[in-house]
Amino acid sequence: MRVPNQNLTDSFPELDEAFHYLKAHDEQFHQILKQYEKLDTLVHKVDHEQEIMSDFELEKVKKERVTLKDSLYQMMVKHKSENN
Repeated sequence: MRVPNQNLTDSFPELDEAFHYLKAHDEQFHQILKQYEKLDTLVHKVDHEQEIMSDFELEKVKKERVTLKDSLYQMMVKHKSENN
């Protein structure tokens, strides 16, 4: 199944401002984002047959990506609620 890259600003357009602020000013957010983007790129490459990975390994990577995405989402929601 081919899935487009999971861009956070596309997934959560209402949190675009929080995303850009945290990306520039929060080191923890930035580090989690780097991990997320690395895994997202890997999934994208596997889906487009540019990388080879077992189904088991791919599922593991996708689950980790979802966990990271959830963490980033929670950080953005918190930032938005604290700054409104």
